[in-house]
Amino acid sequence: GNRGGALMGVTIVESDMQFGEYKEEQVFQIEKSEQYTKKLRQQNVRCYEFILLRSNKLYFIEAKASYPNPQNAKSSDEKKAQYLKDIQEITEKMRHSLNLYANILLNRYSQEGVSDVMKNVENVEIRLILIIKNAKETWLAPLQDVFRKELKAEMRIWKIKDFFILNEERARKKHFIV
Repeated sequence: GNRGGALMGVTIVESDMQFGEYKEEQVFQIEKSEQYTKKLRQQNVRCYEFILLRSNKLYFIEAKASYPNPQNAKSSDEKKAQYLKDIQEITEKMRHSLNLYANILLNRYSQEGVSDVMKNVENVEIRLILIIKNAKETWLAPLQDVFRKELKAEMRIWKIKDFFILNEERARKKHFIV
């Protein structure tokens, strides 16, 4: 909306990073949406931060300030268990976000806050993005492979081209964060 003259863009501060600046109709803040916060959050449904429509791609974006080193998968049982738990949590968030967004588009939930351009997404590529502020370059590829395996079925069903993990530097280069 246009509040009193100047058109303000949307910036989102999450995990010590500033996302934006986006046009309002490009963004659906699913995690802050009433569709999510009113009932679903209390029912152990988990959501990604926001969905961004940019240059004919629909990005589902999750941000983390830090993440345990994937090398932990090879270390003590305790660290390994935590590592697997973190992966499950993010995978679940992704599934829930896709499901909720689909159900909003199916009008089973209110479409409040979803712009018209974000409702007509049949010809749009969907990308899943996890941004980990502190991730070392060497972590990115192995971790991506783990998530691509975990989400293989969803990626097929949704015709999702790719799952990307970016660290702060890469996210800045791709203009997700300022």
